[in-house]
Amino acid sequence: MDNREIEDSNKQNDVVKQHKSTASQAYFNFIKSNLGIGVIVLPFVTYQVGFLWSIVLFIPIAFSCLKSSQQMIQIADDMNTDNILYADIIRQTLGSIWAHILDIAIILQLIGLCIAYLIFLTESLAQSLLQIGIQMSKLQCLLITLFIVIPLSFVRKIHFFHSTSKYGFYCALASFCIILYDCQNRLSFGNIQFSNLINFKKTFNYVGVAILCCEGIFTVLPIRDSMKNKFEFKSVAAQSLITAFGISIFLSLISSSTYQSDTQSIVLFSIQNPILEVISLILYSISLLLTFPLQLFPAVQIIEQMFQKKMVEFISFNDIEDNSNSFEESQISKNVASTCDKIDDVVVEKDDQIFEDRFLQIIIRTMLMITIYFVAYQVPHLSHFLNLIGSIFGSLLQFCFPVIVHIIYFKSSKSTKLIIQYVIIMIVSLLAIVLGTAESLKNLL
Repeated sequence: MDNREIEDSNKQNDVVKQHKSTASQAYFNFIKSNLGIGVIVLPFVTYQVGFLWSIVLFIPIAFSCLKSSQQMIQIADDMNTDNILYADIIRQTLGSIWAHILDIAIILQLIGLCIAYLIFLTESLAQSLLQIGIQMSKLQCLLITLFIVIPLSFVRKIHFFHSTSKYGFYCALASFCIILYDCQNRLSFGNIQFSNLINFKKTFNYVGVAILCCEGIFTVLPIRDSMKNKFEFKSVAAQSLITAFGISIFLSLISSSTYQSDTQSIVLFSIQNPILEVISLILYSISLLLTFPLQLFPAVQIIEQMFQKKMVEFISFNDIEDNSNSFEESQISKNVASTCDKIDDVVVEKDDQIFEDRFLQIIIRTMLMITIYFVAYQVPHLSHFLNLIGSIFGSLLQFCFPVIVHIIYFKSSKSTKLIIQYVIIMIVSLLAIVLGTAESLKNLL
């Protein structure tokens, strides 16, 4: 390699590094990916299960989320491979079939979260317009959101949100502060009560929603890969998760104890002052809009890579087939190498753009958005839908897969502490999958 080639390579590396995030940017990104729609639905299900019982239930869920995330990061650090994804780890440990199953589960989970975000935006818009005397149907509000959500769904560069995620976080915090301010006003009149402390019957209405307060497993590896120093992310992730858990449980306990039977399925709707309610809805809508692409990105990434792989296989097969009858074996090898060069040209940095065929990108993302909008229109109740998504896909992807992969990858490690962690996480996930799913389906159907 001559000096010019070395110089060009260094320039390319500098450009890539400019797009990498710092530890603080990754911290805000990961908090935002965890502080999703589950946080503002959690007070409603907290009131259902009771003040004390919600704490007992949340602790093992938060512990399982923290440990499973750290397990995935530990595996990625040990592999020390650039642009590694959740499915790559599954493929290397469990095989291709399980990797495909995982991809499908991730797509369904993230689409489910985006549907929940869209339901919130639609209901928030309807509620805000109602405060000024304008009444609109759910369909009309969904169509209005098209003008904001659709452009965001076509953002192809995740580093675009490195600088904006902290502002989304501040918007979410501001809306939480409004809730606490409203609670404080009610407390001044002595409205706080602890009449509902434990209600075992509603346990599995709570678990799935609580799991979705820890929904960041899908962005663990992309955010880690987006950092300038990937090996810092383990501590950054732990700090982010603890912050997100603290906000979630504190807000749910205070608001559910204050609003009591007035607690709405979306806690922001419980605010008495109409002006504060609208402001809080706008702030949290901004926060979710900045999170929406972060949640959609891994799903789109997986689908585009599936298409990319099929196209690469098709190109390779055709090139070899066309030349197999007219060239010698050495010439075929050259064609294969040439094809590989073409493939390398197609595959670009995953953090910036996954797929060069813009037309096919537009088709994929358009079909995803049509699906999201259609399901959002059909869902009758947000909390039951979130509980279903969290119980099935949240448990599988956040808890089961990371534990199984970690056991296989570090099979030589058999410490008692690690085994206890495995057992706790698997018990939480299996109970949520079986009983949480059954409870959600009973309520939805």
